[in-house]
Amino acid sequence: MRSVNRSAIAAPWVGVLLGLMVCGLPVVAMAAEFQPPQRGVPGRREGGGTRNPFACIQGSPSQLIALQPATNLGLTTAAYPRFFWFMPKSKAKLAEFTLFEVDERGEDRTSLYKTTFSIDGTAGVASLSLPSNATLPPLVVGKDYRWSVSLVCSASDRSKDITVDGWVQRVAVKADLAKQLATAKPSDRVRLYASNGIWFDTVTTLADQRCTNPKDAALTKSWTALLQSVQLGTIADQPLLQQCQK
Repeated sequence: MRSVNRSAIAAPWVGVLLGLMVCGLPVVAMAAEFQPPQRGVPGRREGGGTRNPFACIQGSPSQLIALQPATNLGLTTAAYPRFFWFMPKSKAKLAEFTLFEVDERGEDRTSLYKTTFSIDGTAGVASLSLPSNATLPPLVVGKDYRWSVSLVCSASDRSKDITVDGWVQRVAVKADLAKQLATAKPSDRVRLYASNGIWFDTVTTLADQRCTNPKDAALTKSWTALLQSVQLGTIADQPLLQQCQK
């Protein structure tokens, strides 16, 4: 009886299976769960402040939410990082962003940067990049900073502000990570930042990709997976409000 080369028969099917697996890798890789650093700090990533927020906020979700891990601390490699938050539909016409330098006890010492800007009440994920200019020094590696965003519900009574806050720390890029990032595809950069716990770079990279390719289903899935991994799945379907970064 003629012998059958089972390896020869199996080889084409193995190739097909491997091809399917490889085709699926970008979505799986980009949707890898974010691995936050173990350290946590006090913070408030869901809005509070006014006794009656519903007099200012309309619709659902009904909270101002900082896009950050539940630990309230996000890492970045950027000297001038970009911050993200969910802006609920509201009657507010102004919002305010502040970056604070803090002392060794974690208490606010100096307001390094503050800007007030107009909003139109539209719900969605908003963002702001720190300006790289002479008046604002770059974030120092290893140093903690506190940031906050407020909805100004009444310009004449700031006690009615709705505010969220969090922390950011700039970290140095490790040599092996820098080497991987230098040759990585955009989708792999998201995975690398996420697996190394670098929150702000993860969100910024993925948001830029979604802005450039808004109809890409894989990017949408990755965004949803990222927010779900930090218990922010309730706002995963909200639109990005920012203009594409150049």
